Amino acid sequence: MVSQEQTGNTHNQPCVPTPARRQRPRSLLTSLLLGACLFLGLLFVFEGLFRWTDLDRIFGWRSLGTYHGQFEIKWFELRDYVRSHGGVDVLLLGNSMVNTGIDPDVLATEYEVLTGERLRVFNFGVEGLTVAPNSHLARVLAARYHPGSILFFTEMRDYAAGNGVEVERRLLADEWMKARLGGKETVRTWLKENSRVVQHLLFFRNWSRSDFLDSSLMLARRFADTTTSGYERDANVGKSIEIPPDPADPDEQENFKLFTNFSIDPGRLENLKSILDLHEDGTLVVITEMPVHANYFTYFGNEQAHENYLKKLVPFVEKNGGIFLPPPAWQRFPLYSRVDHHHLNAIGAVLHSRMLAQNLAVLCLDQSTCLLPAADGMASP
Repeated sequence: MVSQEQTGNTHNQPCVPTPARRQRPRSLLTSLLLGACLFLGLLFVFEGLFRWTDLDRIFGWRSLGTYHGQFEIKWFELRDYVRSHGGVDVLLLGNSMVNTGIDPDVLATEYEVLTGERLRVFNFGVEGLTVAPNSHLARVLAARYHPGSILFFTEMRDYAAGNGVEVERRLLADEWMKARLGGKETVRTWLKENSRVVQHLLFFRNWSRSDFLDSSLMLARRFADTTTSGYERDANVGKSIEIPPDPADPDEQENFKLFTNFSIDPGRLENLKSILDLHEDGTLVVITEMPVHANYFTYFGNEQAHENYLKKLVPFVEKNGGIFLPPPAWQRFPLYSRVDHHHLNAIGAVLHSRMLAQNLAVLCLDQSTCLLPAADGMASP
C-alpha cells in the first residue's frame, strides 16, 4: 500500500500560509548613519565623564600628539592647576634644572612668611628646552594665563647656537604647537586642544612600537612624581661631583665639543629679548640662574668664562626692562643635595626654594620690586 507521502498526494494536508514578503534589507547608508550616531553618542558620554568626574586624574594618560611627553605633563598639570586655583600668579620657566630644582609650594610658603603675600606659583621647567623654544612658550602661556610674574632661569648653554636645536625643531614644528603660536587652527589641532577623549586616545597612538610599554611606564611614573604645581622630585644623590669633568672621558666629549670656546649667539639673545618684552604687557620678568656647582663651568673653560658671560648678559637684561636676580651661592649647597654638577635633588630643591624666596623677598622689601599677582579673571584653562 502506497502512502500519501510517497505518492506526493497532499490534498488532505492542512494548507501552509504563504510567508509574507521579506522586509527590505536596511540600506548601507542608513547603517552607517546609525553607527556614526552611536559612535558620536559614546564620544559625548565619555567626554562628559572626563570633564565632570575624576577620570582625567585616574587615567592620567593625556597627550597632545607631540613627541615631548614631559612637556605634555606640564601643559595639562598647569591647566588643572589654573582650574583648581582660579589662576596662576608666577610661572617658573627653564630646563630640567628648574623642573627638579624648585618646589613651587615651598617657594610660595616661604615668600608669604617673609612678605605677607600669598602667590600661586607653578613650575613649568621642561627638560631640553633652551631659551629659544622657551621664548615662544613664554608668550603662549602669558597670552593664555596672564601671570603677573615670570621667572626665567637661564644658563650658559642657552646661548650656544648648536645646543638643543633638534628638541626645538621637533617641538615647534608640531601642528598643535604651530596653532598655539598663531598658525592655522585645523579640526585636528582643535580636537587635540579641546577634546578630553582625543587627548586620552592620543597617548596610545604609538601602541605598535616595540618601546611603547617601556615609554608608557616611564611617563606614568613621571606623571605620578610631578606635583600639582609642576615640581618633579628627584631623589638621586650624585657621585664625584667634586671632580671636574674630564675632556678625555668619552661620555663628556660631546659637551666639551659643543661648549668649548663658548660665545653668546646673537639669535639666542633675541630669544631672551622676546621674553623680556613681556614686561610691556604688564608682566614682571625676572631673569636668574640655578646655583650650579663650580665644576659645571669646566665645559666652558672655567668660572672666569661664566663671569665674562654675566658681564654681557646682565646689562642686556636690564637694558630691555628685566631684572637680573643673582642665584644663591653654590657653596651653600652640600654635595648630597645634588644629582650632578647642575641638577639639584629633592633636598637641594627645598634649600634652593627657600633661598630663592628670601632673595625675592629682599628684592620686594628693600627695592619695592615685588612679584606681581595675576590680573583677576584673566586665566582661561
